[in-house]
Amino acid sequence: MRNLLFPALILSLLFSAPAFAIDLDDDIKPDDEEHITYNATTSTTEQSKQVESTFPDEAKEIRDAIARHLDHANSRDIEGYLGDFLPERVRYPELDRDYAQRAMAQKDLKLVIKSIEFQNLTRTTATIHTRQIATYIDDKGNHIVDDAIISYRWIKDANDQIWKIAFTERRRINAE
Repeated sequence: MRNLLFPALILSLLFSAPAFAIDLDDDIKPDDEEHITYNATTSTTEQSKQVESTFPDEAKEIRDAIARHLDHANSRDIEGYLGDFLPERVRYPELDRDYAQRAMAQKDLKLVIKSIEFQNLTRTTATIHTRQIATYIDDKGNHIVDDAIISYRWIKDANDQIWKIAFTERRRINAE
């Protein structure tokens, strides 16, 4: 399974350098096995509530894991941020560390989750879609606001029983 490693949370939102195009909007075709189904024109709120009600403890754990992941990004905790990913899914650790450090160096970086929709949830796996707003000041002094749907696959790590990110996919809502 191809891994896109860092969610657009930081990586794709903040840099456009081709060498770091790890999580592009158009790099996964809808018929690929790695594609996470999301239809931006369909409200899934009721489906999400139903999925969450089936596994309420796991849904809370996932919400907590997302909050922890954003806190790691916003506080520029590189070790915590990198630790949010399943180690066996990280294909290029040195590149990812360098990329995350550069992303976290952006001035006034702030990531906010506006909504979470659960698509699938079990005791050990979850597929969710989040609407995330990233704001920062770019190297030219421009205030950037990036609005995107970040889809995640989470897996509960068998060793430490903590939810870890296995895969991400990103769809930009706005283009700047």
